[in-house]
Amino acid sequence: MASRVRAYLLLLVVLLGLAAFLLVVGVAITRKQWGAEAVAGLYWACGLCLAAAALGGLPLLVGSRSPGETGTLALGSLAIRMGFTLFGALAIVLGTEVPRTPFLLWLVVCYFVFLIADMGFILSRSRVA
Repeated sequence: MASRVRAYLLLLVVLLGLAAFLLVVGVAITRKQWGAEAVAGLYWACGLCLAAAALGGLPLLVGSRSPGETGTLALGSLAIRMGFTLFGALAIVLGTEVPRTPFLLWLVVCYFVFLIADMGFILSRSRVA
Protein backbone atom coordinates (compact mmCIF):
# COMPACT_ATOMS: atom_id res chain seq x y z
CA MET A 1 0.00 0.00 0.00
CA ALA A 2 2.83 2.39 0.82
CA SER A 3 4.33 2.00 -2.66
CA ARG A 4 0.96 2.80 -4.26
CA VAL A 5 0.59 5.96 -2.18
CA ARG A 6 4.16 6.95 -2.99
CA ALA A 7 3.50 6.42 -6.71
CA TYR A 8 0.31 8.51 -6.50
CA LEU A 9 2.17 11.32 -4.72
CA LEU A 10 4.80 11.17 -7.46
CA LEU A 11 2.00 11.48 -10.02
CA LEU A 12 0.71 14.58 -8.21
CA VAL A 13 4.18 16.13 -8.24
CA VAL A 14 4.51 15.44 -11.98
CA LEU A 15 1.05 16.91 -12.61
CA LEU A 16 1.90 20.05 -10.64
CA GLY A 17 5.14 20.42 -12.58
CA LEU A 18 3.31 20.05 -15.88
CA ALA A 19 0.70 22.56 -14.75
CA ALA A 20 3.39 25.08 -13.82
CA PHE A 21 5.05 24.58 -17.22
CA LEU A 22 1.73 25.00 -19.05
CA LEU A 23 0.94 28.15 -17.10
CA VAL A 24 4.33 29.75 -17.79
CA VAL A 25 4.16 29.00 -21.50
CA GLY A 26 0.42 29.60 -21.73
CA VAL A 27 0.34 33.03 -20.15
CA ALA A 28 2.71 34.45 -22.75
CA ILE A 29 0.87 32.83 -25.65
CA THR A 30 -2.59 33.75 -24.37
CA ARG A 31 -1.69 37.39 -23.71
CA LYS A 32 -0.21 37.71 -27.18
CA GLN A 33 -3.17 36.09 -28.96
CA TRP A 34 -6.23 37.24 -26.98
CA GLY A 35 -5.09 39.86 -24.48
CA ALA A 36 -4.55 39.92 -20.73
CA GLU A 37 -8.20 39.29 -19.82
CA ALA A 38 -8.12 35.91 -21.64
CA VAL A 39 -5.53 34.50 -19.22
CA ALA A 40 -8.41 33.63 -16.88
CA GLY A 41 -9.47 30.99 -19.41
CA LEU A 42 -6.03 29.41 -19.18
CA TYR A 43 -6.19 29.31 -15.38
CA TRP A 44 -9.65 27.72 -15.39
CA ALA A 45 -8.67 25.12 -17.99
CA CYS A 46 -5.42 24.15 -16.32
CA GLY A 47 -7.05 23.96 -12.89
CA LEU A 48 -9.93 21.83 -14.15
CA CYS A 49 -7.63 19.39 -15.96
CA LEU A 50 -5.29 19.20 -12.97
CA ALA A 51 -8.17 18.35 -10.63
CA ALA A 52 -9.54 15.78 -13.11
CA ALA A 53 -6.15 14.09 -13.49
CA ALA A 54 -5.63 13.97 -9.73
CA LEU A 55 -9.09 12.46 -9.19
CA GLY A 56 -8.57 10.03 -12.04
CA GLY A 57 -5.54 8.50 -10.34
CA LEU A 58 -7.44 7.58 -7.19
CA PRO A 59 -8.94 4.25 -8.39
CA LEU A 60 -5.47 2.95 -9.08
CA LEU A 61 -4.58 3.30 -5.41
CA VAL A 62 -6.95 0.43 -4.68
CA GLY A 63 -4.59 -2.07 -6.28
CA SER A 64 -5.56 -5.27 -7.98
CA ARG A 65 -5.04 -8.98 -7.82
CA SER A 66 -5.24 -9.79 -11.54
CA PRO A 67 -4.44 -8.16 -14.90
CA GLY A 68 -8.16 -7.97 -15.68
CA GLU A 69 -8.81 -6.07 -12.50
CA THR A 70 -5.95 -3.70 -13.31
CA GLY A 71 -7.48 -3.02 -16.72
CA THR A 72 -10.87 -2.34 -15.18
CA LEU A 73 -9.36 0.08 -12.68
CA ALA A 74 -7.45 1.84 -15.46
CA LEU A 75 -10.60 2.27 -17.54
CA GLY A 76 -12.46 3.51 -14.48
CA SER A 77 -9.69 6.00 -13.85
CA LEU A 78 -9.90 7.35 -17.39
CA ALA A 79 -13.70 7.51 -17.21
CA ILE A 80 -13.59 9.53 -13.99
CA ARG A 81 -11.06 11.88 -15.53
CA MET A 82 -13.04 12.35 -18.72
CA GLY A 83 -16.38 12.78 -16.95
CA PHE A 84 -15.03 15.30 -14.47
CA THR A 85 -13.43 17.29 -17.27
CA LEU A 86 -16.54 17.23 -19.46
CA PHE A 87 -19.01 18.24 -16.77
CA GLY A 88 -16.60 20.77 -15.31
CA ALA A 89 -16.09 22.35 -18.72
CA LEU A 90 -19.83 22.54 -19.28
CA ALA A 91 -20.34 24.16 -15.90
CA ILE A 92 -17.57 26.69 -16.50
CA VAL A 93 -18.64 27.60 -20.05
CA LEU A 94 -22.34 27.88 -19.20
CA GLY A 95 -22.05 29.30 -15.70
CA THR A 96 -19.23 31.83 -15.82
CA GLU A 97 -17.98 34.72 -17.90
CA VAL A 98 -14.68 33.02 -18.73
CA PRO A 99 -13.36 33.79 -22.24
CA ARG A 100 -14.53 30.71 -24.14
CA THR A 101 -12.07 30.44 -27.00
CA PRO A 102 -8.88 30.44 -24.89
CA PHE A 103 -10.57 28.30 -22.23
CA LEU A 104 -11.59 25.58 -24.68
CA LEU A 105 -8.26 25.66 -26.50
CA TRP A 106 -6.26 25.33 -23.31
CA LEU A 107 -8.68 22.70 -22.00
CA VAL A 108 -7.78 20.45 -24.94
CA VAL A 109 -4.06 21.13 -24.61
CA CYS A 110 -4.01 20.54 -20.84
CA TYR A 111 -6.19 17.44 -21.10
CA PHE A 112 -3.79 15.74 -23.51
CA VAL A 113 -0.65 16.83 -21.67
CA PHE A 114 -2.01 15.45 -18.41
CA LEU A 115 -3.23 12.33 -20.23
CA ILE A 116 0.39 11.47 -21.03
CA ALA A 117 1.28 11.63 -17.32
CA ASP A 118 -1.81 9.58 -16.40
CA MET A 119 -1.00 6.89 -18.94
CA GLY A 120 2.55 6.68 -17.63
CA PHE A 121 1.17 6.23 -14.12
CA ILE A 122 -1.30 3.57 -15.27
CA LEU A 123 1.37 1.66 -17.19
CA SER A 124 3.81 1.78 -14.30
CA ARG A 125 1.12 0.53 -11.92
CA SER A 126 0.15 -2.30 -14.29
CA ARG A 127 3.77 -3.48 -14.46
CA VAL A 128 4.03 -3.52 -10.66
CA ALA A 129 0.70 -5.30 -10.16
